[in-house]
Amino acid sequence: MALDLARLISNLIRNGTIVAVDIDAGLCRVESGELTTNWIPWLTLRAGTTVTWSAPTQGEQVILLSPEGETANAIALCGLYSGQVPAPAASAALTLIQFADGAQLRYDADAHALDAILPAGGTFTVTADGGTTINGPLTVNGVTTLNGNTAVVGDTSITGTATADVDVVGAGISLKGHRHLGVQRGNGLTDPPQ
Repeated sequence: MALDLARLISNLIRNGTIVAVDIDAGLCRVESGELTTNWIPWLTLRAGTTVTWSAPTQGEQVILLSPEGETANAIALCGLYSGQVPAPAASAALTLIQFADGAQLRYDADAHALDAILPAGGTFTVTADGGTTINGPLTVNGVTTLNGNTAVVGDTSITGTATADVDVVGAGISLKGHRHLGVQRGNGLTDPPQ
């Protein structure tokens, strides 16, 4: 009885390492000392009307919580840094998510800066059929393609050449199709376009 009670108590909270992950089932197996668990769930941040998903990886360090000391009912609490996976930053002001391909989402509270950094060839898509609003100056470095109509409210300054395949219309006057009155040969000036 005393040995059984000691075993149950020692199994309540254990350090472990994930040795296998079943992505489809959302389960993992954890090794802790000589113990290897059956397939058990890992803790996620949310699993209600809001749901988060971030599967653990083989070799990840965890805390094994076993209610009543029964490892068959254990839950893996992921997220312990280790010698193989050290902390990716050393700043109290930085919140960082780093992905397997090197992509990062980070917020630096001291600099008031939010960054999304993607590896070469990475893409970023925002889908919002209700609209997207950016309040503040916007800088785009690189080629910009706009599909659809564009409305600009305010002055526009272009450094370089503006090219139009069809026409440019200003104040209702076509650059391509406007006419000049009073055209004459020589040094005379034409009337304004109509």
